[in-house]
Amino acid sequence: MMKIYVLDKTLEYENNMKAYDELVSYVDEIVNKSNLAFSHLIIDGVEIYGDFYKYFLENIKNIEEVIVVTITIKEMSKEILLSTVDYVERAIPEIDRLSDEFYKTPHRDSWTKLTDLIDGIKWIMDTFMIIDTNKQLKDIVNNYEEWNLYAKDIFSLKELLVDFEEILENNDYVSIADILSYELIPLFRGMKEKLEKVALEEVEIDNA
Repeated sequence: MMKIYVLDKTLEYENNMKAYDELVSYVDEIVNKSNLAFSHLIIDGVEIYGDFYKYFLENIKNIEEVIVVTITIKEMSKEILLSTVDYVERAIPEIDRLSDEFYKTPHRDSWTKLTDLIDGIKWIMDTFMIIDTNKQLKDIVNNYEEWNLYAKDIFSLKELLVDFEEILENNDYVSIADILSYELIPLFRGMKEKLEKVALEEVEIDNA
């Protein structure tokens, strides 16, 4: 038997994958009712942040204890903002190098990095929507003016992505490099400045 701790409840399940399916449904139900967000699992002392199904599948027979870790919507949003700042900051020099590769002759690794970049851009847009459409937005974001400016950058990012995907269909390497260098990098720099004001202000207010 394995014990599963969800908020103030303790559940017991047989060690099989049916328990995993029931756990997912139950956690969704409990978390939704509590206005909290699911963060991660602690399974027998090990923190697991993704690919839960695979972990359960490989370890189901030996699992003894599962702790479901939840956070408030504001805490989740703060983590998203800080993660976005970190991603954008790390991405800028990588985009600069990638642009240089497309000005020359892109190789297989260049296309892989470009695909990863597009996925990263989509992640930024998706996580923005998660926060922006939340009913608790006024409680989440203290610098609302800066958030609205960031929202405009997200809209520009969306338009750029549409143009970008059209150019990709034509394999126009120079145009790809131009967009990376002259449009995406300046946009990312502007987003970073706005995000730092929003995210760091949130941290300072919480610490106070």
